[in-house]
Amino acid sequence: MRFLLLFLASFATILSADEFDPADNTIVLGKRVGLIKPGMTSTDIERAYGKKNLKLQKLPGAEGEEIEGAKLFAETDRELEIVWDPENEKTKVVFDIRVIGKAWKFDNGLKSGMTVEEVEKINGKPFRIAGFSWDYGGYANFKGGKLDAKASIRFSPSSDEVPDYLQGDKQLSSSDKKLRAVKPLVDEGITVFMR
Repeated sequence: MRFLLLFLASFATILSADEFDPADNTIVLGKRVGLIKPGMTSTDIERAYGKKNLKLQKLPGAEGEEIEGAKLFAETDRELEIVWDPENEKTKVVFDIRVIGKAWKFDNGLKSGMTVEEVEKINGKPFRIAGFSWDYGGYANFKGGKLDAKASIRFSPSSDEVPDYLQGDKQLSSSDKKLRAVKPLVDEGITVFMR
């Protein structure tokens, strides 16, 4: 019996600590945000982090609409906004997670405040950015790159003077010299796709 207990104890230490540690703040795109994995429900998240930490509520969506979701660890450095799958709202299956709190860390180094060049390195290639100064301005399109279908990132120019060429409903290359001249940086609130 003692051997069995020692074996189980050593086996438990071999298992990845992040599988069990509710204090783990690591984000692995396509796999997990802390303990939250694709397909998890609100009940699963409550089990992982405690019912008192998950508050079901409406969240701001695109163009002023509200969407069904929840806040986890609201108003702390671990805050997340969880959006439920719109086609599965009754069971509240996780769809997207907006990273609000600064305690969360992406395993690939992604973070708010990064430059276009830094994000290109993580993506593995240039990408497209929507022109600025409209509802969807500054959003990145990573088609074909490492970030494709894994995250939504919005850039804002650091310069107050943004030429007309960089504004409006158009797609710009991240390698465009005029785009880089306005020094766009990643906004806070990166969204992680959990689909």
